[in-house]
Amino acid sequence: MTVDSTLATLGWDEDDDKAFQAPEPGVEPARALEVKRGFVRVRAAGGEWLAPIPPALRRGSDAFPQPGPPATGDWLAVEAEGPVRGILERRSILRRYDETAGDELLVANADQAFVVSSLNQDLNLNRLERLLAIAHEGGVPVVLALSKCDLAEEPAAATRSLGQTLGIETFAFSSRTGAGLDELRRRLRPRETSVLLGSSGVGKSTLVNTLLGEERQRTLEIRGADEKGRHATTTRTLVELPGGALLVDTPGLRSPRPSGLDGLPGTFPDIFALAAECRFADCTHDSEPGCAVRAAVEDGELDLRRLDSLRKLEREVEEAEARRAAASTGRRGRSVRERAASRAYQRGDDES
Repeated sequence: MTVDSTLATLGWDEDDDKAFQAPEPGVEPARALEVKRGFVRVRAAGGEWLAPIPPALRRGSDAFPQPGPPATGDWLAVEAEGPVRGILERRSILRRYDETAGDELLVANADQAFVVSSLNQDLNLNRLERLLAIAHEGGVPVVLALSKCDLAEEPAAATRSLGQTLGIETFAFSSRTGAGLDELRRRLRPRETSVLLGSSGVGKSTLVNTLLGEERQRTLEIRGADEKGRHATTTRTLVELPGGALLVDTPGLRSPRPSGLDGLPGTFPDIFALAAECRFADCTHDSEPGCAVRAAVEDGELDLRRLDSLRKLEREVEEAEARRAAASTGRRGRSVRERAASRAYQRGDDES
């Protein structure tokens, strides 16, 4: 079986081709390059277009049970030059929790993630741990990429220190001088999708432009007073790089928050390894006797900041789960009331 060349460049393979079952003629697979309000920009064998997103997509269907909305990177079933018919099974999904919007989908079907932070004064360990947790929760291999290494006095030492502190593979680069870009390019493989996660102003869009060899992504200078970033990218866009690798640039995440607990063991492997040695399986690492975690803090082997960071993330996830439960209960209550009102109307109970 020969896979269409356009789809193959986007990561579609023979197994995908065999698994895809069109419910009717004229429905074909396509990759979501960018999600807009009410539309998704897709690329299929026949070309590229803005495909409308029907409201029914949020519920899924018998043919395509995955409920919507779609995310950048999704494989979709679409009508030729028409709307989206369904979302195909995802290999991975990165998401975050937002207090206002709830669970927000970031990128689907990523093969690896680069958490990007600059080696200037806007380096925040707690924020990096949040971004790493989002990647780990999505089941995506993650590497810490430190940008603007030309601005650091001792970039090699800072890179080693951060990697050891966070327990993550780390490298540094500079889009301006080109230092470290060969290491980055080595990790970008044809037909595989990588995603850039980070705050505003850390150089994600500049990196994309450098890798593309053209100024395609909008960039802004960081604020001089505090070296904080400003939003330049406003949508998540999948682009094909020279050489065939696929890359998704994402808007800066001001307050990244994982949506679940599954990413925490991968983000804090040192603490979870110590917790396995605690006397009690349900140890809270507070005042229980035989707590290996507290002992490590007292002996200086574990930074208390790191333990506090884990605890704060656990609390936030628990609060998010409580909000989800309350919202779900409210929706069920409204649904029951709406059905009761509908039955009453059909019986004519409201007529007098």
